[in-house]
Amino acid sequence: MADSRGRTPTGTGHVTRWLRVRWAVVVVFSVLFVGWAVPAATTELVAGQPSPVELATDVFTAGMPTPRDGDAGLWLSWSLVDTARDRRVGSANSDTDRTNSESSIKAWIAADYLRVAQAEDRAVTSSERADIAAMVRSSDNGAAQRLYEAIGGDAILRHLRSVCGVTVATSTPGYWSLTQITAVDATRIFTCVLRSAPAYPGGDDLLTDLRSVDPDDAFGIKAGLPPTTTVAMKNGWMPHSSTTGEWNVNCVAAWDDYVLAVLTRYPVDRPLTYGADVCRDVTAALVERLR
Repeated sequence: MADSRGRTPTGTGHVTRWLRVRWAVVVVFSVLFVGWAVPAATTELVAGQPSPVELATDVFTAGMPTPRDGDAGLWLSWSLVDTARDRRVGSANSDTDRTNSESSIKAWIAADYLRVAQAEDRAVTSSERADIAAMVRSSDNGAAQRLYEAIGGDAILRHLRSVCGVTVATSTPGYWSLTQITAVDATRIFTCVLRSAPAYPGGDDLLTDLRSVDPDDAFGIKAGLPPTTTVAMKNGWMPHSSTTGEWNVNCVAAWDDYVLAVLTRYPVDRPLTYGADVCRDVTAALVERLR
């Protein structure tokens, strides 16, 4: 065995030193090779999966402080549903505190009217169709009352349990506007309407109505979304000056894969636009946190 200068080492000491040198070369080479072949550990981003930063700011995982929640005299509850991924988020009171549905329940009155017509195997007449359009697009209370009474009045609310899995009741028999709902109820009802209506006679027309609400009634959530967004909606509002001294202003709408309800009560000395602005501000804050 020759050393690096071509000489043959003699003695145990020379052999030991020679082996140490050769072993050191092997170790250094191995370290260099492994270091090149196996990169340092990194956080891999998988296509279609949210990053840790996105998860930390996604409203469905991180929640959100409610805008305007500190306004004096304002009661506020909201619930947002991602129907594509079966996720829900909302204010702390979204599934506990109830308020008047006001005209937001008209979307369900319309859908249930069509459902009953299908069950009875009858066509929807032109006058019934006109009442549905007026009730939804321009929030015509007379049309709503005619439809409500025609298929059993408060029975329409009981149908919600069997059709949509939502249990609600009116605080005063015969008054659909006083149906007591939570924000979660509102999103479940509207989601049920959107999903079930296409199967009913005239259901596609109802969906068109919900996307064609008169501009004066299309306040709140729509104003917090990008202007080109297609929105289905049915708001409800009423000042109760002689009883509670409060406005009830509810905004319920759906766009893309989301359904949102923002329910409010506040003193009647503030205008309707105050409630509309609360709905808009909650929507805008949520949109910034959708991932």
